[in-house]
Amino acid sequence: MKKITVLLALALCVGVVAPATAHVPEGAVRTAFQWPAGLEPTLDGDLSEWAIVPEDYLISFADHTEFNGEKPADFGDLNFRTIVGWSESTNSLYFMMERFDDFYDRDAMGGVAGGDDSWEMHVDGDHGGEQMRFGAADIEDEEERALAQGRWAQSYHTRFPNLGPDGQESWSWFWMTQAQWHDELPYADHGFRLDGEIGGGEATAFIEVRRQSWDDFLFNDPEGSVIHDYNEGDITGLGWAVFDSDVAGADGGVGQDTEHSGQWSLSGASDVWKTTASATDFLLAPVDPRVDFSAIESAVEANSWGRIKSAFVQ
Repeated sequence: MKKITVLLALALCVGVVAPATAHVPEGAVRTAFQWPAGLEPTLDGDLSEWAIVPEDYLISFADHTEFNGEKPADFGDLNFRTIVGWSESTNSLYFMMERFDDFYDRDAMGGVAGGDDSWEMHVDGDHGGEQMRFGAADIEDEEERALAQGRWAQSYHTRFPNLGPDGQESWSWFWMTQAQWHDELPYADHGFRLDGEIGGGEATAFIEVRRQSWDDFLFNDPEGSVIHDYNEGDITGLGWAVFDSDVAGADGGVGQDTEHSGQWSLSGASDVWKTTASATDFLLAPVDPRVDFSAIESAVEANSWGRIKSAFVQ
């Protein structure tokens, strides 16, 4: 809780009051590290720039809950850590993940999350807790329903590497809409590196994502869509589920190995695909006074994060 106390105090010093709307878990506030203008990470899958971020921003596998709440974490099967950052200069959120997996699956062959090892994110820029996915029972008119999908908050399956521009092949699949421009510059970008092979046993993935969000997303009108404006001290809603898609028979077998596959949620909720009411509150933190950004190059050289596995977890 020291992190929350320090950073909330910093926010209050600049006159910020958090909105009353709560997310999950209620009363919990995580923090997004602020990257100063011009010092944002280069999105190339090299996570060394993130080494300057203090450890109390870190979110580990142990902070997540399996969808059914029944499956214990097996750190020899899956392990990961992630950090959320933001930049006022680029008006963007930044995400990094370092992920160890005993079987890295990425073939866009269908199934949940495209059947791949996926990081399903949802972003609620204005902290409104809006619904993202609508069915015919919610909105009867087909055209209006299509316009409403992901309009006020957005959800993406992010899978790496990028295999193509569309649908399950794309690195950022906005599956509930017909949009095909949301994952392109200037709205989003990514970097990825894999230590290991796809479908070839143990591998460690190094992932970086930058994205903007929309208060009013129109899948058929990029210019008419309203981009959310991120400001220091704001509370924004973020959530995700990490999918571990172990394929039965690493020698080319078909289907899920249900014993070792799983879906792990930051908030503990299983409806992260539908609503941001189950998002987690993130404070857009001030520049952290503990970080000497002038020493960023030497810090990078001195802190190679390397391969991960069970050594993560204390």
